[in-house]
Amino acid sequence: MSEQETSAALLAVSGNYAVVQLPNRRYPALAVQGDSLKVLQETIEELAGNLDSGDLEEAGFAFREIQSTVSAMLSVYESALSEAGVKLPYVR
Repeated sequence: MSEQETSAALLAVSGNYAVVQLPNRRYPALAVQGDSLKVLQETIEELAGNLDSGDLEEAGFAFREIQSTVSAMLSVYESALSEAGVKLPYVR
C-alpha cells in the first residue's frame, strides 16, 4: 500500500478517543485507545457476570458505566463531525 492509501485525516482528539477520516470512507471513524477498549470490555463482562448471578444492583452500576462511556464516545464523535461540517451517519 502507498502512504496515500494508508494515511488518515485526524479530525479531533479528546482524552482517549480520536476521530479520524480514513481514505475512501464516507464517514469518519472513532479510534479508541487500547486500554480504554479493554476497560469497556471488562465492564461488559462484569455486567454479564452480575446478571448471571442475579446481582441487579451491581449490574446497574456496570450498565451505567458502559452507558456513560459510550455516551462520551458519541459526544466526541458528534462534536468532531459538527466542527468539520460532516453529516452524521445516522439520524439524531
